[in-house]
Amino acid sequence: MIKKFRLIPLAIILMSMVLGIKIVDFSFGIERSFAQSNSPETATDPAEKKDGVTDADNNAVREPAPQQLSSIPTRKEIEYLQKLAERRQELDRRADELDDREKLLKAVELRIVERTESLKQIEETIEGLLNKHDEREQAQLQSLVKIYSAMKPKQAALIFNSLDDDVLISIVERMKESKMGAILAKMNLNKAKKLTMDLATRKKLPEIEG
Repeated sequence: MIKKFRLIPLAIILMSMVLGIKIVDFSFGIERSFAQSNSPETATDPAEKKDGVTDADNNAVREPAPQQLSSIPTRKEIEYLQKLAERRQELDRRADELDDREKLLKAVELRIVERTESLKQIEETIEGLLNKHDEREQAQLQSLVKIYSAMKPKQAALIFNSLDDDVLISIVERMKESKMGAILAKMNLNKAKKLTMDLATRKKLPEIEG
């Protein structure tokens, strides 16, 4: 009986030690679980939604990324772009004005060329008419020269006394000097003197026979 009585306390002591060890292990397990639940890797936000999207995810969606923020133009950049656009418009306007002026100058130049060609044609026409007139006049004068040269000096002198000075000079210049000298001798003295002075001015002075 004494041995059995002594074994009971010993068994109680051993059971108490085993129970203490289990309690300590259990407390350590609880601490480890609590530490894991509060760690950054395993902790979950109380605000986590049913679909698994947290407020952090929503903030990541709502807040623009740094690249998106940098791509938004500033006020100075907008003003600079506006000035560039206005400058571009001004340059385009000036370019249009220069084009219009160039077109106007080309039109004026074309009109001047056309006008010059027209005037040239008119000048050529007038020159042609004058040449024809001169040819006819020369032919008429040459015909008169033949007529007066065939006349007697006294008869030709009577006609020369009444002719206009310019016409008379034109006829006398085309006559032979010997024939004209005979006619001058029969002409009116004042008329013959005037004719001689006009011919001298033209460096064609015919000899006057006695």
